[in-house]
Amino acid sequence: MKTPLPPCGTGCGAQLELFTPPAAPAAPAAAVEFDWEAYDFVVVGDSGGKDSGALLHTVCEQADKAGALHKVRVLHCDLGRTPKGHLIEWPGALDVARAHAAQYDVPFAVRRSKRWASLWDRIQAHGNWPGHFARFCTSDTKTAVGRDYVDEVGAEMLLGRPPRAGYAMGMRAEESAARAKQPMIEQHRMSGKGTLRVVTTWLPIHQLTTAQVWQIHRDHGIPHHWAYDRNMRRLSCRACPLAKTADLVQSAQINPGIFDEYAEAEADMGKPFKKSVTLKEIIERARS
Repeated sequence: MKTPLPPCGTGCGAQLELFTPPAAPAAPAAAVEFDWEAYDFVVVGDSGGKDSGALLHTVCEQADKAGALHKVRVLHCDLGRTPKGHLIEWPGALDVARAHAAQYDVPFAVRRSKRWASLWDRIQAHGNWPGHFARFCTSDTKTAVGRDYVDEVGAEMLLGRPPRAGYAMGMRAEESAARAKQPMIEQHRMSGKGTLRVVTTWLPIHQLTTAQVWQIHRDHGIPHHWAYDRNMRRLSCRACPLAKTADLVQSAQINPGIFDEYAEAEADMGKPFKKSVTLKEIIERARS
């Protein structure tokens, strides 16, 4: 399934070639229309995952048609390392995200939380693992980082007023009942009262299925992370408490070092990694 970058992937000037439909295209759900005139710039969050690849293609395709490709910025949030030096993200995720941006010749930035050196430090300070009702991993090491990046880009533009930014994310309705209910365009809470920034969340691939996401990758030569070739279904953190147990067992087989380190932290904190299963049990399944 792994596909090389097309000739334009290195950033050629013929932008329109990137968006030429294939001879026999798939039939994905219609993309959500976005009012490019209403925004100063659009930030695309790219984790290096499959949805990010399809997301950036969809955003850039629409931006190109609107003559607004210059407004697109790609942001990768770096989650740092553990005390033993393990990357919290999958190794290579940053490289894939960078390759996505290079394919469409749009600016790419890597930023990390200004408060927390890594997600590990945030977990230790909290004294417990993230969960469905305590997703501080996302709010503190991704949403806050995105907010700061919006401020950074807005300041560089010298607008003389709060920037109006779109923030494109790759969440899809197929992933969960909660995500299925999310509006595809809405004002984001990082806007506050709008005195510093006005940010609108945009979910361009919300209606796409997993099969359609992969079809976009094949049709347009979009690179994907090697973890998918090892039967991983999602590219979240390597040890994510929100992941399904089967995916965690698979990840533990591929990434034994970070799981051992997390298991030590679980024992020290006295809090289970997930309510339904401990890291010790996950590691035992992975090694059985």
